Amino acid sequence: MNDLLTGCLLLHGYAGRPFEMSFLAADLRSAGYAVDVPYLPGHDGDTEAFERSRFEDWLAGAERALSALRARCPRVFVAGFSMGGTLALALAQRHELAGVATIAAPVFLCRLFPYFSPDPLLFCSGLLRFCHPRPAASAPKPESRRIAPWQGYEGTHFVRPLHSFKIAAGRVRRGLGRVTAPILVLHGVRDRAVHPDNAWDILSRVSSARRELHLLSMRESLTSGHLLVTHEETRASVSALVLGFVGSLG
Repeated sequence: MNDLLTGCLLLHGYAGRPFEMSFLAADLRSAGYAVDVPYLPGHDGDTEAFERSRFEDWLAGAERALSALRARCPRVFVAGFSMGGTLALALAQRHELAGVATIAAPVFLCRLFPYFSPDPLLFCSGLLRFCHPRPAASAPKPESRRIAPWQGYEGTHFVRPLHSFKIAAGRVRRGLGRVTAPILVLHGVRDRAVHPDNAWDILSRVSSARRELHLLSMRESLTSGHLLVTHEETRASVSALVLGFVGSLG
């Protein structure tokens, strides 16, 4: 794929910041690609705006960024981390893309059989959004942040936007058959925030002729194993795999 003709749209995760994609963005720019890493609506520091935002708003923001990048580059590759990966899959269901990469992306956040949930509140988010929309969240350990840096909203669960994400992830999952672009799926072997089964779900449901899956491991066990894009043990691998994938699409 010709670097001068290719734009890379990078989408950050739920409650996060473009910082999550900064390592990957720098490596793609160094390789000569045009790169855009937009703030998704509600994610620029205003907690009230974030609480009012919903998946539809984030998807509309991603659509605008895609349109702007397409005005500069005839071919666009989209990569997203966590919720950004869910958004990338939603875009791939609506638009013709040069390729798509999901990094620790969910198409389900929780399930009963077999049981998985990073937090039990996910099962009752439909009720909690009305009666207890801002429960407290535990703070991460400083050492965890050193190993896997992150910026965003923490200390509180914002249940209303989280519920919208949970419902939308299911819709994206049901629409995966409409994804035909070449796809790269990256996931952590021991991701405790987004179950690794999500990776298999994505890979088995898309209609893409080219599908590539890589499961990444890490030695430490302090973090959740989710922040592949900034984790000191995996961020270089993420960049190398995405660069190799984008470069092979020509």
